[in-house]
Amino acid sequence: MSYNHPLEEVLRTAIEDTPSDKVSLGDLLDLYDNRSFGPIFTLLGLLVVLPPLGAIPGLPAVCGVLIALFSLQMLIGRNHIWVPKKLERLSLSKDALKTAEDKSKSVLGTIDQMLTERLTWAISEPARKIAAALVTLLALIMIPLELVPFAVAGPGALIALFGIAILARDGALILAAFILTALGAGALGYFLVT
Repeated sequence: MSYNHPLEEVLRTAIEDTPSDKVSLGDLLDLYDNRSFGPIFTLLGLLVVLPPLGAIPGLPAVCGVLIALFSLQMLIGRNHIWVPKKLERLSLSKDALKTAEDKSKSVLGTIDQMLTERLTWAISEPARKIAAALVTLLALIMIPLELVPFAVAGPGALIALFGIAILARDGALILAAFILTALGAGALGYFLVT
């Protein structure tokens, strides 16, 4: 799998390269192997943002738990994602993924054209650890936010942004994700205080 168009390819690979009519978590981990953190964060983040998947009851909470589980593994220095066998069987239909891909293809293609491997110092190991810690927090925030319509879109989009930055090795994008996360935390703090 090439990563010239990471956003489009994450969804397309999940749809085309899995053997059954459902795409399981185990299938995805096999597909992405030792580059699994970026694609998995991207895909799970997009699942809660893209219609119609983000509106499925329970999906944002499940995605939040899974992302937190995976980002903690990245934080402790694992090179690829490990999950228990029971979790590997969690799946979505290819039709649902295809619908999400069709609805978002032009937007994802436009974003892909702006991605490139740059500012690699900003995607160094310490930066990846900070990203993993922030992704963990965002994922945990998604769980209670599922109760508020469309509220998971913010953290989901930021998680996808971190995933894309890791996947594309785009230091400028990971810096943007850090800044947007800080701005979002500031806005949330202001909202809670006032």
